[in-house]
Amino acid sequence: MQRKVLITGASGFLGRYLIKDSPQNTPILAQYFTHPLHSAGNEFQSLELDLTKSSFDKLAQFKPDVIIHTAAQSSIDFCESNLDQAWLVNYEATEKLVDFAGEMNCRFIYTSTDIVFDGKKGNYAEKDIPNPINVYGQTKLESEKYILENLKNSVVARLALFYGKALNGTPSFTEVMLENLRAGKKVNAFTDQYRSPVPVSQLAQAIWEMADSDFCGLIHIGGSERISRYDMAKILCGQ
Repeated sequence: MQRKVLITGASGFLGRYLIKDSPQNTPILAQYFTHPLHSAGNEFQSLELDLTKSSFDKLAQFKPDVIIHTAAQSSIDFCESNLDQAWLVNYEATEKLVDFAGEMNCRFIYTSTDIVFDGKKGNYAEKDIPNPINVYGQTKLESEKYILENLKNSVVARLALFYGKALNGTPSFTEVMLENLRAGKKVNAFTDQYRSPVPVSQLAQAIWEMADSDFCGLIHIGGSERISRYDMAKILCGQ
């Protein structure tokens, strides 16, 4: 029997790929809040739901076996300027969903971020101690702690920078960069910020593998190459 999967934040960049690349015949409930969902290649049920305020009765009716929680306020600038909203969306909604997963006996996959680290060391492993330097990173780290302390059948996946063609109508950062370059506009890129970029399609596949595995705990997911934002821009320019 196929597992029934709830995907939160399903209208986002990663969420759309999770639907598009989902295993065949997997029953999916795709939660969104502000951006309605349209078919991304595979069939699914969509549900408009504010995770911070609404009851989870409709989620309970679906009876998920797995929850993939991607919904978040991921804008670092927004989080810095809207502290209460950042904690509400990124931490309190996650806490509520984790408690629901425990009640439903669900497997829980949480998409966190490499921004839980301060960047001073680089090449971080799972055993390294996080030290977030912004509100976004703080909210994600506290969510990680709550999940790992309260839900045994869970995975916290810290994701590196992911890139690709957006399926939700909002251009990804690489698409914006390419559009600006083609228009002859100046593009600024950091020479001292190094990431391990991973194609969003590969990331979605990795998350589906975790959803169907017995692995629990903390894992880092990124690409095979460490590269600066500047060098990544140069590659996009064909240099």
